[in-house]
Amino acid sequence: MTHPLERQPDGSFREVSWEHAIRAIAGKLAQLRRDHGGHSLAYYGGGGQGNHLGGVYGSSLRAALGSPYVYSALAQEKTGDFWVNGRLFGRQTCHATSDVEGAQVVVFLGTNPFQSHGFPRARRVLQALHKDPARTLVVIDPRRTETARLADEHLQVRPGHDAFLLAALLGVIAQEQLHDATFLEAHTTESAPVLAALGEVPVADFAARSGVPLEQVQRVARLFAGARSATVRADLGIQQSRHSTLNSYLEKLLYLVCGHFARPGTNSLHSFLVPLIGHSPEPEHAGGLRTRVTGMHPIAKLYPPNVLPAEIDSDHPERVRGLIVDSANPLRSGADSPAYRAAFSRLELAVTIDVALTETAALSHFVLPAPSQFEKAEATFFNLGFPHNSFHLRHPLLPAPPGTLPEPEIYRRLCVALGALPERFPLLERVARLDRRAPRLRLFPAALKAKLALNPKLAPLTPLVLYATLGRALPTGLEAAAVVWGAAQFYARRHREAVERAGIRAAGAGLGEALFARILGSPRGTPISEHAWDDTWSMLRTPERKVQLAIPSLLEELAGLADEPDARDPARPFLLMAGERRAYNANTIYRDPAWRKTDAEGALWLHPDDVARLELCPGDRVLVQAEGGEAQVAWQASEVVPPGLVSLPHGYGLVHPDADGARTPTGPSVNELTSAAHCDPFTRTPFHKGVPVQLARVPRAADEASFARPT
Repeated sequence: MTHPLERQPDGSFREVSWEHAIRAIAGKLAQLRRDHGGHSLAYYGGGGQGNHLGGVYGSSLRAALGSPYVYSALAQEKTGDFWVNGRLFGRQTCHATSDVEGAQVVVFLGTNPFQSHGFPRARRVLQALHKDPARTLVVIDPRRTETARLADEHLQVRPGHDAFLLAALLGVIAQEQLHDATFLEAHTTESAPVLAALGEVPVADFAARSGVPLEQVQRVARLFAGARSATVRADLGIQQSRHSTLNSYLEKLLYLVCGHFARPGTNSLHSFLVPLIGHSPEPEHAGGLRTRVTGMHPIAKLYPPNVLPAEIDSDHPERVRGLIVDSANPLRSGADSPAYRAAFSRLELAVTIDVALTETAALSHFVLPAPSQFEKAEATFFNLGFPHNSFHLRHPLLPAPPGTLPEPEIYRRLCVALGALPERFPLLERVARLDRRAPRLRLFPAALKAKLALNPKLAPLTPLVLYATLGRALPTGLEAAAVVWGAAQFYARRHREAVERAGIRAAGAGLGEALFARILGSPRGTPISEHAWDDTWSMLRTPERKVQLAIPSLLEELAGLADEPDARDPARPFLLMAGERRAYNANTIYRDPAWRKTDAEGALWLHPDDVARLELCPGDRVLVQAEGGEAQVAWQASEVVPPGLVSLPHGYGLVHPDADGARTPTGPSVNELTSAAHCDPFTRTPFHKGVPVQLARVPRAADEASFARPT
């Protein structure tokens, strides 16, 4: 898209000027805020995968509107993990990473890094690990993925039974006294109730319920506990599955109880140049931060997309009425697409900022076009390295198309139109230009501090103040990097010794400026810090700088596993993994079907035994029926999945112009099948990795609608 669009009463769009769009959007936002309060407005997204820089500036618009509600893909995936981190390490912003390259034993838990990566040079690292006889690769996954095929030990857990398997592994470690008592005494608190709870685990029973042979559970537990160094890397396979929050707790107990923490080849905390998340109070202290309709509490200052349709599609007087969507596509990526369509029809204002007319944009009142990630400054904030950390400020490779605006400029104009931000800052702009010519003067920080002190209402809008002042003094095309300048100041102050070890030197407060200068002048990326392993302990935010090991509510859930009934649904005997990462899908940015070299239709993978049971023939379709809806899909026999488990990829079902210009979807829209109610009761994380479904053969002649499409 290269022009702002405004939806007409008949559902069509007309091109409008930026001036008209900004004025109309700001006017409606102001009216909703005035009539219904800031809680009637919400924000979704804030940067596509690996493209986070523009989204930082969205926080200024939220501050101007007085809205606390940020909905994000991270809250559809990771908030249980973040909450557990907060309880163990003191803050939800404390995040553990894994030293895969340095570990003697590596456990991949619910993740397939051969396809989804997650750490640098993933495939090369996996091959080296596979070939090294002195190291052991352990994969816990129901599927025989590409990573599992390289494993020394593949624990093929029953779908949705990860908690039973993890508890059995921990039970072996505790009951055979394999835990690291010295580490627990020195670096943790409340280890006794944890070890007592693990001592009560019925290991043989839990191993049987997990589907993994007891001998293999015992062998892997002993191997992991006795290793010189071991690390665990977990992902959505356990975080979007039954007992998802408990899974994240048990995963961390595995390396903590064995003392595989804060040393080479283990798990450790790491620094963030720009944190992607914040810290929220415990639910009992959330108060006014809870959503008005469903009463959902925030975690890491994020709200789960699973509750957003209910927050909109309601007769509650304090429901959400206006929504800003930035670089996200909840109409395809959020669970329960029908609920999202119904909710969007109730919005009084929906604005989408994106590069294409996505399915979400098509239902919005205004669509604002931004340049792509190749046409503007960009960065990822997934900087999870430890002890080495790096940052890459990507410079634009191509000029931005005329008619588009980068996200910071869109947010600046909206805040100006709302009266929250001046059009210009003449003095600060002059000081910023002077500082760029002579950085050692450091006049700009003092001038900025004085400006914010004189006008405290500008403080929550600091990112946009930086963009509107320092940004104008930066090289053309890098204006959005102004917020990185602020991040560099804080990072250098917090991690001075680590920054200096990376070869960045300057006296006093000049270190932050030197760090920013290195980032700005390194278009291929640069090291920003070199930590010592003991720095992990300074990153803990607990009062004693020790891990607070016991989480009573989750220990209670662990104890309840023994009495948990079988959750299988006789009416829907298959389990669907809704949203698998394959070779040619990533997210809904991957819109053109021609880009897919294989799996063009996003086929349903099912085991050959299930193919025979369903009597499928070439050319047939499979009718997939779930609580959330039904779909007819292409299929492919695959021994990657065990009998009874089937898989569909995410990122399909997207509308794209064909050769004749008609906009048609290609492949299955998997969230036509998922239900928002099928989720973790605490975090509302959807259970995408175990959706009960029924399958039926659709003979080729009866196949009219090939894919899951919105009705």
